[in-house]
Amino acid sequence: MSEDTQAVQDVQATEEGTLLGSEGTGDNLDWKSSLPDELRNDPTLTNFKDVESLAKTVVHQQKAMGNRIPIPKTDEERAELYGKLGRPAEAAGYEINVPTELNAYFAEDSLNEFKSVAHNIGLNQEQVNALIEYQSGAIQGELQNEPAQLAAQKIETEDALKQEWGAEYSRNINAAQRALQVYGDDEILELMQTSAGNHPAVVKMFARLGKEITEDMAKNTQTSNLAVSPLDAKDEIQGIFNNPQHAYFNSKHPDNKAAVERVRQLHEKVYGN
Repeated sequence: MSEDTQAVQDVQATEEGTLLGSEGTGDNLDWKSSLPDELRNDPTLTNFKDVESLAKTVVHQQKAMGNRIPIPKTDEERAELYGKLGRPAEAAGYEINVPTELNAYFAEDSLNEFKSVAHNIGLNQEQVNALIEYQSGAIQGELQNEPAQLAAQKIETEDALKQEWGAEYSRNINAAQRALQVYGDDEILELMQTSAGNHPAVVKMFARLGKEITEDMAKNTQTSNLAVSPLDAKDEIQGIFNNPQHAYFNSKHPDNKAAVERVRQLHEKVYGN
């Protein structure tokens, strides 16, 4: 074989080996070979067999990232995010609807303070509604359970005071009830219908006051419209009688008739009709 013929065959063999699929060439050429070493050897790329699979993954990730909300880093970014999530522009923008029967438990000042806090922490209207609904339900639950709670408190206080007072229990309770009749106005009487009326300290205070009040004094308090206790009425009478310049002693004084009537009512409070 001539040297020229051998050279042609060697070239053909080389071309065949190059073009027809020798390992590491053609379509099977390692696609990472053209990358810098720090990228080519990064383990992240080991899961990608070719450029197409890498491209698909990148496109998918970019689309996913486009739907995500970035974490805010400044107050301005945080305010913008809260607005996008439904927070009103101002705290006054919240609409709060409270059941009519619970209005007494949601004072206007408290609601305004709640709105301010809700706005500061970025709550939207839906979240505020959920919190108000929860609080309303909790209050309604307490109101429904209040009679049972009062009954349980009453038993607990009775047991504690019976142990403390012993044989004097009934006597002290009667004294406390007399004091309430004498000194209790409408607000106090209403308050005593709540858990305050079961508090041992409150009961013991009225018992101490009641020791100075007789049954007749309590009875006079019930039949008189004068809004003072018999003890206070007695002190007021004494004060008037100790003041010779009082209108009560001067028939020509413009307030004499009122003073005389006042003393009459005070006497009725202390001594009865």
